[in-house]
Amino acid sequence: MNVLKILIKGALIAVGLGAHTMMDTQPVTTKPTHAPSQTINELEAKMIALDTSKGGLVTKTQTIEVHGNKKYEISIAHQDTEYNVDIDASTGQILKFDQGSKVCNIHN
Repeated sequence: MNVLKILIKGALIAVGLGAHTMMDTQPVTTKPTHAPSQTINELEAKMIALDTSKGGLVTKTQTIEVHGNKKYEISIAHQDTEYNVDIDASTGQILKFDQGSKVCNIHN
């Protein structure tokens, strides 16, 4: 019985070593990593704009592309202030941030 145990252990060790050797001799192939262009979507642009204005309600969103450069123009109303935020669609960087008083027209 001991001989059978020794043979089984030896076979398992040999198979394990053989598999390990096969794994180590396999050629390593790696694809060059080209980072895809990081672009943000309209929802992400709105979140950036809302974070910049410290909250509010998005009243208008436009996507503008000029000479291959895409940006989001976002208008936000927050309390008595109107914010206009331009965000670069490829980087998420804030290109412009304007704020002004909202004008309320009340008709009698």
